[in-house]
Amino acid sequence: MRILVGGSWITVLCALLTAFWSVPQYLATGTVTLSSHPLFVTLFLFPAQIGVPVSLLVALNSVLLLVRHQLTTIPRRVLAGGQILTVTFLVICALLLVMPNAFGREFIVMALAFQIGQVVVATGLALHLYRRRRFRTHYQSVGSN
Repeated sequence: MRILVGGSWITVLCALLTAFWSVPQYLATGTVTLSSHPLFVTLFLFPAQIGVPVSLLVALNSVLLLVRHQLTTIPRRVLAGGQILTVTFLVICALLLVMPNAFGREFIVMALAFQIGQVVVATGLALHLYRRRRFRTHYQSVGSN
């Protein structure tokens, strides 16, 4: 479970950083492009190089946890589903890019696909934190009696 939760924190943070670059650019120009701007490296390139491989690792771990029936809570299922969804979106985008009829706009979808899947993961993290807090306060109140 540590890989699932810890890796999800990393991927959500990386997706948030890439969103700071790609979402404003997409809204302003209708496209996401490479740039020589110094913030491009900090907000897009490095986080993407870290977030995507970690997402692949966590998605693989999620599949293993699913096969072993260890995704017993809703937050864990949402986390695993979000990571698998992220990787599925990225694979579809990569396949579309290598198709002979690709026209380049698939790269736009690839930049946003990582962030869309990570919104689900962020929801799972919020549920995970809520559940931990609820149980912590419950056990503290039981312990004081």
